[in-house]
Amino acid sequence: MTNRPAIFAHRGARRVAPENTLPAFERALAMGVDGIEFDVHITSDDRLVVIHDFTVEKTTNGQGPVAAMCEAEIRRLDAGSHFSPHFAGVQVPLLEEVLDLVGNRCRLNLEIKSMDPYANDASAGVAAIIRQRKLYDQVLVSSFNPITLIKMRYLDPKIAVGMLYGSEMPGFLRRVWAGSPIHPEAQHPHHALVDAEFMTWAHTLPCAVNTWTVNEVEEAQRLAALGVEAIITDAPDEISRGLYGYGNQR
Repeated sequence: MTNRPAIFAHRGARRVAPENTLPAFERALAMGVDGIEFDVHITSDDRLVVIHDFTVEKTTNGQGPVAAMCEAEIRRLDAGSHFSPHFAGVQVPLLEEVLDLVGNRCRLNLEIKSMDPYANDASAGVAAIIRQRKLYDQVLVSSFNPITLIKMRYLDPKIAVGMLYGSEMPGFLRRVWAGSPIHPEAQHPHHALVDAEFMTWAHTLPCAVNTWTVNEVEEAQRLAALGVEAIITDAPDEISRGLYGYGNQR
């Protein structure tokens, strides 16, 4: 195999710890991942929290929209018991806590969760913290919302961005959002969309191809042979062993 894509832990090592929590990120780092993918929302008092859904029911003992809660309300929630009693009391982390934990040990794919047509979301806060901490070379910001990525370009053109999409996005829109004003550094397609034709198109732009969510070794091998730059997976340890023989050896 000539191409060795980077391995990104999807929401951390979410098969062995509650997703998007500090324990999940700690375990991903222990697996030797190249990167961690996680999701960011903004609270009612403009704090940046790491959680996937727009509501808290799935991964905490609370109820309601993340955007309707303040930091204190979010922080009182138990984000670990749903996974295992061993993780009871684990909190929804702040973005700052995740950045402090990871330090410079791996790359970060920060997904801004947003459906707002005016990008009234976490984008301004995310841009500010990347700028303050000088994380331009470590963090890539992705989103399914193209307006959010347009806003990121306006807020700070030095921040690398990736356009997320699945099969529901028509092909012509993929081409539209690949151009001005976004000009993303990366395409983030669902893995079923990636074939030789897709790779030729993306690399001509040029864009990196970081594909999600790949949990089968055979599929990871297919994508590696096609030349993808990164594989986002729920099973970073298994995919690394399948591609590299042991851990995430290079």
